[in-house]
Amino acid sequence: MRVLKYALIRLAVFFVVWGACMLLNLGWVFSTIAAAVIALAAGYLFFNDLRTGAGQDVASAWEGRGKAERFKSEQADADAEDSYTEGRYFEPGSEPGSEPDTDTDPGSEPGPWEPKGT
Repeated sequence: MRVLKYALIRLAVFFVVWGACMLLNLGWVFSTIAAAVIALAAGYLFFNDLRTGAGQDVASAWEGRGKAERFKSEQADADAEDSYTEGRYFEPGSEPGSEPDTDTDPGSEPGPWEPKGT
């Protein structure tokens, strides 16, 4: 709602200034440029609270919509990857006795997943 209010105030300021410039016979190009600059400056200087609130509304709406879609697609990708790789690769420590025991076999080297020098 704050976005709509801010936009309407900026448009109103723009058309008031544009109409005043046109009544002064300044030309439509100069009137348009002057009205745009003055409407921008008025919105920035005098309607700061409304401007920041409108920006927060837009940001929260953008984040809320994007996160839900992103989360669904990320979850679907993760599920597909998990189903594809399940059971295909050896995971260290998943089977008892599959790793060399460094305490009982002093000549064996630790695997890449074990800390060295213990």
